[in-house]
Amino acid sequence: MITRYSKHKGAGLRLRLLGCTALLALAAAPAFAQDVVPAPDSGAATGEAAATDDGVIVLRGIRKGVQDAITAKKRSSSIIEAVSAEDIGKLPDSSIAESIARLPGIAAQRDKGRAQTLSIRGLGPDFTVTTLNGREQASTNDNRSVEYDQYPSEMIQQVRVFKTPDAGMTFQGLAGTADLSTVRPLSYARRSLSVSGKLEQNSLDEQVPGQSTSGNRYGISYVDQFFDKTVGVAIGYSHNKTPFQAQTHEPWGYPTYSDGNMVIGGDKSGIQSSYYERDSIMGVLELKPNDQFHATFDLFHSDFHELQTIRRLEYGTVWGSGTLQPGYTVEDGRITKGTFNGVTTIVENYTNDRNATIDNVGANLVFKPSDTWTLEADLSSSKVERSDLRLESTAGTGPAGSVVRDNLSFETVDDGVTQLSSILDYADFDKVYLTDPGGWGSPLYRAGYVGNPEVKDEISAVKLAAKRIVGGGPFSQVTFGINLTDRTKTKHQWQGELRNKTAAAMVVPEAFRTGTVDTSFWGNPNGMISYDALGLYRSGFWNVVDARVDPNANTGDRIFDITQTWEMNEQLTTLFVKADIDTTLFGVPVLGNVGLQSITADQEANQGFTNGATVPGDPTKLIVTQVKDGAKYTDLLPSLNLNFSLPNDLSLRVAAATTMARPRMDDMAGGTSYNVAADTAPPYVNGDITYYWGAGGGNPHLKPWKANAYDVSLEKYFGRKGYVSFAAYYKELTSYIYYQSVATDFTGFPLPTPAGNYTRADANRRGYTGAQANGDGGGFVRGVEFTASIPGDLLHENLDGFGFIFSAALNNSKITPDGIHAVPLPGLSPKVINTTLYYEKRGFSARISQRYRAAWLGQVPNFDSSLGSQWVDEETVVDAQVGYNFEDGPLKGLSLNLSAYNLTDQPFRYYAGEGQTQNILKYENYGTTYLLSVGYRFY
Repeated sequence: MITRYSKHKGAGLRLRLLGCTALLALAAAPAFAQDVVPAPDSGAATGEAAATDDGVIVLRGIRKGVQDAITAKKRSSSIIEAVSAEDIGKLPDSSIAESIARLPGIAAQRDKGRAQTLSIRGLGPDFTVTTLNGREQASTNDNRSVEYDQYPSEMIQQVRVFKTPDAGMTFQGLAGTADLSTVRPLSYARRSLSVSGKLEQNSLDEQVPGQSTSGNRYGISYVDQFFDKTVGVAIGYSHNKTPFQAQTHEPWGYPTYSDGNMVIGGDKSGIQSSYYERDSIMGVLELKPNDQFHATFDLFHSDFHELQTIRRLEYGTVWGSGTLQPGYTVEDGRITKGTFNGVTTIVENYTNDRNATIDNVGANLVFKPSDTWTLEADLSSSKVERSDLRLESTAGTGPAGSVVRDNLSFETVDDGVTQLSSILDYADFDKVYLTDPGGWGSPLYRAGYVGNPEVKDEISAVKLAAKRIVGGGPFSQVTFGINLTDRTKTKHQWQGELRNKTAAAMVVPEAFRTGTVDTSFWGNPNGMISYDALGLYRSGFWNVVDARVDPNANTGDRIFDITQTWEMNEQLTTLFVKADIDTTLFGVPVLGNVGLQSITADQEANQGFTNGATVPGDPTKLIVTQVKDGAKYTDLLPSLNLNFSLPNDLSLRVAAATTMARPRMDDMAGGTSYNVAADTAPPYVNGDITYYWGAGGGNPHLKPWKANAYDVSLEKYFGRKGYVSFAAYYKELTSYIYYQSVATDFTGFPLPTPAGNYTRADANRRGYTGAQANGDGGGFVRGVEFTASIPGDLLHENLDGFGFIFSAALNNSKITPDGIHAVPLPGLSPKVINTTLYYEKRGFSARISQRYRAAWLGQVPNFDSSLGSQWVDEETVVDAQVGYNFEDGPLKGLSLNLSAYNLTDQPFRYYAGEGQTQNILKYENYGTTYLLSVGYRFY
């Protein structure tokens, strides 16, 4: 092992000691409302109803949620957006991301038919930090961005998106911070016990035989207070099993044919039936025995299981064995209709079986020893474990080496989608063999691939803070403190080949046949076989050969395995000071804050390097060099928020800050493969530099993206019923990360054998690694936002109960990371428009929402969970709900609700390049999902 940089021994012990110290310091003391959860004056506290100006309590449901969100926005010192549940379990969406995506300047990206990641102000998920009760969350994916389907909406009381930071927020992103808040029981007026049950149905028929189109959700929540409201308890449980259907076109690409026209290079069209099942538990214990002490303990556990079953036919046309026949049709430089002969077709039954758990625990202790001082300790842990079992089982029409080739007709129809129809019948189990028709593996018995990545992510944090009220001058109070975070994320990638045990080609055993699949969606009239590949694998039907150690496996598989196995550890020490402003300037009341954070990062990656060579005398083992390397550096982040209270309930907010986003973990820690130039081969060249060592992989020296951000927002409020706002922002990117050649020292790396053929390389160990690296160039992101949330009775008394919410965001950017070449910014949509119309009165409620997002460069999950950049087409997603709450009588407390998501069956599409909407690379239909809910609240 080569150790270049290692200072992390004892990191966990240091945090535990600090945590114990904080607990001991406060345990004997009997709190101010913590920064990490919404305080009562933030609008987050939700009792049973809202009060009108004349004291009459009338509101619940949609309008109560709207008013709580407006109150949170109005009272915040930062520029924020908020969505609130009027009661625990009442957020209307199946995914939290659906609710957040309707907020101004925020857009969602769909995956598997549901909103899963967020883009704030045109910046992708990598630039946003997600917190739960103010604490950063570990992530189930390979990087940092949170997948929101892990968090049930039933357990989230409020979501606040901070578009401008303050120094007291110890976790914040370059684009913004999304904070999810669970219930605080002492904010409730009285005991609450709620139960709910929901049935879910997809409009698409069952795509894969044996998979369901219906699902269910149910949950229970209990909130209570004891001992004269000095002790509060909240407990919640939520279960859901959500189905997912999809119909997919995935062309390989569009090469230029010999006549100069583009033509489809290959295609994999198919269908998918999947589901995810999640069980979640939330618990909160809140203690406030007196005005001097306030403690909150909370936990959240989520057990997540997702099963994807994919059936598709993959055709090799120009980039395969197919030959285009004369007589084809050309339109606008594209061959749109014709026939390929001699096509090799691969019958694919793919499965991805994912299991993940999330465990979050936290304790917030606040002690107020005097009228002027308040002390706080916050301790937390967030842990994720994820394991995937990915199977790619392949079959074809004939034994290996004697595959029967097909004739394929094709026609490009609406939206650039190509329909394909083959001659052969792939629905006959006796004529389709488990084998390797594409010749993807070297052994004759190969029949597929298996991968088993495992990801662990753990964050431990301790925050110690003190607040002092000051008298006189422009400042009302000063807060200062330290936050220590220790995060370790590991990925272990095992993968191998599936091989038939007794023959190069075998038919599917009858016990594992599940029927045939309708392939008419992509134009094929004959169908294809469907079988239980996961059952075959678990039964021991195949031999599994580890691609890391098998000398017969191709080199590409072995190198890929090493580069996907890594460990990343980082410690962040954040010192902060914030002064709250409460003064008058030119006769105008001004609130806000000014502060500074100093963040010292101490990071280290453990990576594996290989040149594909095997251990002498043991050809079953690769030579892998483990390298520890890292960096330590400090960033200073100043921030300023000012809120000018103008006449007529007008607020003018201005903000300025330096913000940052930490690098992607796989960019920092991905293992590398390296090559060495032999004495008889030409050296490598990088500009004017000649070298003999070259590699590709992660860069543990990466520093964050950074930006100087400036914001202004003018807001007109109508009490707490509605508001209109206009905002503008400008982010100057001062540090950007992009792919470069990074100088690397290869001292200690083994030479290929025989070493005597590499004397030049042995004498000069300096080389270059192709990796992501920081650049001094940058650019800007800027935009404007308009929002109006107007209840109907502001316009006319006869419109009481009606309301609408409208927001539009226009964004643009110019990014030159190397100072010369402009590149698109991932996640940036030039236009985002959200509209909601609602009605609620006398127990009846209805809402319809539309989310429009212009085309953007998305980070799209691949089948192996890695992320690829693709241009995603514009989309308009429409959701609706209608419900009734029984407000009196024997059924008081009963509520009924019917929701529909993706009403217009908007497809998800991405294509080959910016503006190339006819060159579709993926076209996926999800159908419409309907949800019938029944709830009851015991009074």
